[in-house]
Amino acid sequence: MRSPRNWSRPHQLLAVMTFVSITALIIAASTSAASFGAYNSGWDGGSALRTEAKATGATPKVLQETEDYKKVPANESIAFILSPDSSYRFKSQQHIQKYVQNGGTLVVAEDFGRHSDSILQALGIQAHFDGRTVYDKRYNYRSPAMPLARNLSNHSLATNVSALTLNHGTVIRTQNGTSIAETSGYAFIDSNQNAELDGNETISNYSVVTAHAVGQGRVILVSDPSIFINAMLDRPGNEEFVQNLVRDKSYVLLDYSHSAQIPPLMAAVLIIRDSAIAQILIGGGLLFELAIWISNPRLFSRLLPGYSTNEQTHKQLMDRDAMFSYLKRKHPNWEEERIERVVTALQNRDRQD
Repeated sequence: MRSPRNWSRPHQLLAVMTFVSITALIIAASTSAASFGAYNSGWDGGSALRTEAKATGATPKVLQETEDYKKVPANESIAFILSPDSSYRFKSQQHIQKYVQNGGTLVVAEDFGRHSDSILQALGIQAHFDGRTVYDKRYNYRSPAMPLARNLSNHSLATNVSALTLNHGTVIRTQNGTSIAETSGYAFIDSNQNAELDGNETISNYSVVTAHAVGQGRVILVSDPSIFINAMLDRPGNEEFVQNLVRDKSYVLLDYSHSAQIPPLMAAVLIIRDSAIAQILIGGGLLFELAIWISNPRLFSRLLPGYSTNEQTHKQLMDRDAMFSYLKRKHPNWEEERIERVVTALQNRDRQD
C-alpha cells in the first residue's frame, strides 16, 4: 500500500516554490536599482548614506514629499538632495526655503543636471554647477577623472578630511559662497570632452564644495553626487566628510521627492509609519482577522492556494485507509494486494456515481 506521505510531496514542492516566489517578490518590492537610491545597495546606490546616519545616532528619514520638511525641527536636521530627476516647482521651493531659513542644513549635490538650479535660485544663492567634467592628471585616485580635492579650508566640515575623491564630477561657480574644498592647481575643465588638456583649457584650483548662509540655516553645494554612493564612501576623505555633515544632527532627511521612485513596499511602509490613521486601520484589520481565525481557523485554510486539492486528497486517503482496514478485519485471509484492488474498484465506482 502506498504511503500517504508520497501523496503530499507535490504539495510540499508547491509550498516551497510559493515561499521562494513570495520572498523574491518582497525583495523586489523593497529594493531599488535607481542611482543614488536610498534602498539601492548596489555600487551606485545610496543605502550606505542611511547607514552612516544611523552610526552617528541620527534618525534617517526618506522624504517622498517636500511637505515632510516641516515634520522635523529644522535646526536639528540636515537634508540631502542628490541629482534630482526633475525641477522643484514653486510650492516645493517654498517648503525647502522655509526649512533652511528656520535653521536647517541643506546639501545639494549635482554634476551635469540642471534640475537643482531652481532650488538655488529660490534660496538666493548666486552659484551654479558648471556641468563639464573636471580632470586632474597629477593628483587623482587611479584615474584623472577621479581628482582628489586636496585644498581644504579651515572649516568644521573639513575636519579629519585629507582630501575628497570625485568620480567624473564637475566644479562650482559661485559669487557669494565660501569654498570648503578645491581641486589641486593641476585640474582642468574638459570643454570638448576628450579627456585631454587642450590649448583653450586652463589648469587651476576649482571649488567642488561651497557653503552658503541662508536665513538661520546654510546650504552646502557638492559638485559630485557620486561622493555619497556606496562605492565611493570608502574612497579617501569621503566618509569623514559625510560624518562631519551628519554629526550632531538628530535627523538626516533624504529628499527623493523629485528623484527615482521609491520601491513600492518601502513606499507603503513610509506611508504607514507617518500616518496614524493608516496604522489604526491596518492594526484593527489584523485584530479582526486574528479574531476570525481563532474562532474558525478552517475558514482561512480554505482561502489558501491548493486547499481544495489538499483537502480532497486528504479525504480520499482517509477513506482509502478506512476501507482497507475494514476489509482486512472483515476478510483476514485476503492478501493485501487483493484488498488494494477491491478498494480501488470501490473508489472508482464512487467517482462514477
